[in-house]
Amino acid sequence: MTRENFERFRKKTLLLAMMIIATGQVGVSIYLPSLPLISADLSVSQAQVQMVVTLFLLGFGGSQLFYGPLSDSIGRRPVFLLGQGVYLVGTLMCVFFADQLSSLELGRLLQGLGAGSASVLGRSVLRDSYDGSHLTKALSYMSITASITPIISPVLGGWLAYQLTWHSVFIFVLLYVGFIGTLGFFILPETLPYTKQRFRPQTVIQGYWSLVRNKQVISSASYNWISYTSAMVTLSVLPFLMQVQLGMTAADYGSLMFIPSMGLLAGSLTVNILTRFYPTFRILRISIAMIFLAGITLIAGHFSVFQLVCSFTILSVAQGMSFPLATTLLLSPHKKQAGAVAALSGSIQMGCAALLGGYLVEHWIHQQIALGYFYLVVGVLMSSILFYQSTHQSVVVPAKAS
Repeated sequence: MTRENFERFRKKTLLLAMMIIATGQVGVSIYLPSLPLISADLSVSQAQVQMVVTLFLLGFGGSQLFYGPLSDSIGRRPVFLLGQGVYLVGTLMCVFFADQLSSLELGRLLQGLGAGSASVLGRSVLRDSYDGSHLTKALSYMSITASITPIISPVLGGWLAYQLTWHSVFIFVLLYVGFIGTLGFFILPETLPYTKQRFRPQTVIQGYWSLVRNKQVISSASYNWISYTSAMVTLSVLPFLMQVQLGMTAADYGSLMFIPSMGLLAGSLTVNILTRFYPTFRILRISIAMIFLAGITLIAGHFSVFQLVCSFTILSVAQGMSFPLATTLLLSPHKKQAGAVAALSGSIQMGCAALLGGYLVEHWIHQQIALGYFYLVVGVLMSSILFYQSTHQSVVVPAKAS
C-alpha cells in the first residue's frame, strides 16, 4: 500500500468513525426541543416525558458493556452492523407508534440498545488506527462530532418540530440511521489490530472487574462522566426554562442552541493548538476554570435567555477542550482493550447522565440559579480529579500498558 493510499484510508476511517459517533449522539439530543410538545400532545407530565430520554441513555450505556468486549473479540464491523440493526428497529417503532407513550418508551429503549455500538466503535476504530499525538488529534476531531452533535441536533429537531410536527423528528432519525448503516456496510473496514478470538463472557466479567479497580481508567474517565452529565442536565432543563417559562418557540430555542455549538467547536479546535505549547493538566485547569465561570454567570445574572445561553456556551467551550484530553488519557495505555475500556467508560457515563441527571432534573434543577450551583459542583468534582492525577503521575500514565 502506497503512502498516498494509506493516508486516504486513514482519512476515510476517521470520517466514518465521526459519522458513526453522530448516530448515537443524534438519538440523545435531537428530541429535546420536542419534550414540551410531546408532554402536551400525550397529556403527560414533564417527569413522565423525561423517561424517553432516561430509557435511551440507560440502553445506550448498558449495551456498551456488551458491545465493547464483543468488538474486541469478533471485530468492529459485525458489531457495527448488529447495533445499527437494533437501532433501526427501535426507530421504526418510534415512527409508527409515537402516539402511545409506552410504545414510544420501548422504541427509545431499543434505540439506545442499538446506539451503544456507535459510541464504542467510534472510539475503538480510532484507537486501532492511531497512536500518540496522532491519536489525540484524531480524538479531537471526534470530539468535534461527539460534542457538537448534541447541540446542533436540537437546532434541527426544534425546526422540524415547529415547521412540521414532533413526529417528523423520528422520521429524520430513521433516514439518518438507515443511511449510516448502509454506508458502513459497504465501506467500513475491519480495523481490529490483532487476530479475532472467541467471545468468553467469564473473561469479559473478569476484564471489567480489573478495569473497575484500575485507578488510571476510573480517574481519566471521570472527567467525561461528569462533563457529559452536566451537558445532559442542561439540555434537559433548557427547553422548559426557555420555552415554557420564557415563552420561546421550539424553532427559536433550536436556533439559539447554535451558539453553544460554536463554543464546542471553538474548544475542540483550540485544544489542538494548545497541546503544542502546554501540558495536558494545564489545559484541563483552564477548562475547569471556565466551568466555574459558567456557574457564576448563572448565579450572579438575571433570569434571561442571554444568561442561559452565555453560561452554556462557556461550559461548551470547556467541554470541547477537556473531552479529547480526557479520552486520550483514558485510552492510550490500552491498545488491546480499547473496546472494553471505551465500553465501560461510555456505560457509566450514560448511566450517570440517565439516573443522576434524571433525578436532578426531576427533583432539584428547575431554575437558573440551581443550574448555576450545579455547575460549581461540577467544577469542584473535576478539580478534585485533576488534583489527584497531578499528584499521582504513575496512575495517569502506567509504566506498562494494559
